[in-house]
Amino acid sequence: MPKTAELFEPGTELPPLKKIISQRQIDCYSGVRPKSIHTDVEWAKQKGFPAPLAQALMSTAYVSQMMVRWLGTGFVKGGKISASFIKPVIVGETLTARGVIKSTETVGGRPHVTVECWCENQNGVKTMVGSASGFADNLRG
Repeated sequence: MPKTAELFEPGTELPPLKKIISQRQIDCYSGVRPKSIHTDVEWAKQKGFPAPLAQALMSTAYVSQMMVRWLGTGFVKGGKISASFIKPVIVGETLTARGVIKSTETVGGRPHVTVECWCENQNGVKTMVGSASGFADNLRG
């Protein structure tokens, strides 16, 4: 389905991407190591966490996936993410990547979209905040 100009209006929400954070995903991302807050349950507890933590960059991977689903190659070729990680993500939590269009401009003769993005847990608490951008080459308008 071709994207239309209405889909790129500031304030428009992107389709969210929901992920349940499993220990297997964390292990695959981090590599299993002793004395790691990501993969060693007892070590994570010794460091004050109730369970292992997801790697912070997993959140950016989910935002990337959300952006690729929305912009396709316009994000893959020329997309950017800037992120701040503000709360740990614990194994077993449900993380949702969300985005709202901030602006659309022309860059090098191509439509370019900037999105305010964030990840939040199942309680609606933000764990990552930032922005993502990419080319909306399939914009018709």
